Amino acid sequence: MCSSVAAKSAEVWAESLRRVGELTSRELEVFALLSQGSSNQELADALFVSERTIRAHLSSISAKLRLASRLQLCLASHAHTHGCRSAEANIVANDNSDATRSWPTLMRSGRAISTV
Repeated sequence: MCSSVAAKSAEVWAESLRRVGELTSRELEVFALLSQGSSNQELADALFVSERTIRAHLSSISAKLRLASRLQLCLASHAHTHGCRSAEANIVANDNSDATRSWPTLMRSGRAISTV
């Protein structure tokens, strides 16, 4: 990978982690639990709220941190919780951004891969 691309990814990653301070206390709770790889329902059960509330928190967290996928949110949560500031986490998240898209969305975009 070109060093300028890696440097840019590191800047974007660091900027997202600096924005964690913008989260509310409840969003921080959700964000911290996200590092464990919990599902929305598991998060809801742990925090005694509905799954819809968790989706709202995740949407707000995503917007505040300017992250585009759940994978990026999980990686950012893990990095924040465990003190990791690695640019590789952002690179992996960018490479896997299609993982969060639904099958119909991928079909419409022409990016679905046939497994047959």
